[in-house]
Amino acid sequence: MKDFRNKKLSSSELSYFCMQIALILKSGILIHDGIEWMYNDIEEGRIKNVIGSVKKELSNKIPLFEAMKKTECFPSFVVNMCQIGNLTGRLDDVMVSLSEYYDREDYLKLKIKNAILYPAMLFVMMSAIIILLVIKIFPIFENMLNELGGEINTTASMIMSFSTGIFTGRLTMILAIIVLVFMMLLIITYKTNRGRDVLYKFFNNFSFIKTILKKVTAYRFSYSMSLLLSSGMTIEKSIDILLEITDNEQLNYIIKNCSNNLKAGDCFSDTLSQLSIFSNMHIQMLKLGQRSGELDEVMKKLTIIYEQEVDVAINNAISLVEPMLVGFLSVVIGAILISVMLPLMNIMSSIG
Repeated sequence: MKDFRNKKLSSSELSYFCMQIALILKSGILIHDGIEWMYNDIEEGRIKNVIGSVKKELSNKIPLFEAMKKTECFPSFVVNMCQIGNLTGRLDDVMVSLSEYYDREDYLKLKIKNAILYPAMLFVMMSAIIILLVIKIFPIFENMLNELGGEINTTASMIMSFSTGIFTGRLTMILAIIVLVFMMLLIITYKTNRGRDVLYKFFNNFSFIKTILKKVTAYRFSYSMSLLLSSGMTIEKSIDILLEITDNEQLNYIIKNCSNNLKAGDCFSDTLSQLSIFSNMHIQMLKLGQRSGELDEVMKKLTIIYEQEVDVAINNAISLVEPMLVGFLSVVIGAILISVMLPLMNIMSSIG
C-alpha cells in the first residue's frame, strides 16, 4: 500500500470519507468496525487502499486522527479538525461539516474548471477552422483564380503565403508540439503550490478575474473560520490553525496579517476591515456576531453569501468572454473568407 502515500485525497474523496465516518459515529458503531465495513463495501481503488491503511493503523489502538495522519493521504486541515472533534466530543458534527466543506470545494473547483474549459475549447475549435481554411481551402481558391486569370489582393496573397510556408512539413509539427508543451507546462505548474501562486498573481492583474479571486478568498476564509469556531475553537486558535494548513499564498498572507494584528491587541472585525476581504456591511455583521457570541453563525451566513456571489461572478465572466471570443474569431474568419472570395466574385461577374 506504499504506492499511494503522499498522494492527497481529492475533495470528492475527502467528502465521501468524512460523511461515512459521521454516519458511523452517529449510528453508535465502533469506529474500527465501521472502517472495516467501509473497506469491505467499497470497490477497488485508491480510496479503498487509504481506508485499508486507516483500518490497519486503528488496529494499534490509536485515535482516528493519528491513523489518518500516518497514511499521509489526508490534508493537515482534516487531521487537525478530526483531532479537535475528538477532544471536544463533537467528532460526528465535525465530520459532517468537513464533508459539506469539501463538497463545496469540489463544486467550486468544478465551476472554475468549466469556466476556463468552455472558452478554451471554443477557441481551439475556431482556431482549427481557421487552420483548415488556410491549409486546405485557400490553395483550392488560389488554383481557381490562377486558372481563370485573376489576381488576388495583398491580404489574400499574404494568407496564402502563410498557408504554403508555415503550415507545411515539419513546421506544422513543431508548432503543434510547442502548443502541446505549453499546455502541459501550464497544467504541471498549476499542480504545484508555487505554480498556483504564480498563476494567481498573473490572473490577479485582470480586474474581473481579480474580483472573482477576492470573492473566492472571502468564501474560503469565512467557511474555514465558521468550521473552526463551531468546533469550539477561539478566534486566535482558529487563525493559528488556518495559518498552518493554508496553501494559498494570498489567503495565507491575509491570515498572517490577521494573526499579527490580533496579537497586537486589535479587534477581530477591525482586523478584517483593514484587510479588505469583506464588504463594510459584512464587517458590521461580524461585529454584531462577535458581540453576541454568534460569530460562527455569522461566518456561516457569509459563506453562503460569498458562495452565491462567486457563482454569479463566474457566470457573468463566462457570459462576457463567450460572445467576445466568438465575435473576434468570427471577424477573423470572415475577413479571411472575404479577402479570398472577393477576387473570385469579381472574375465570375466579369465572365457573366
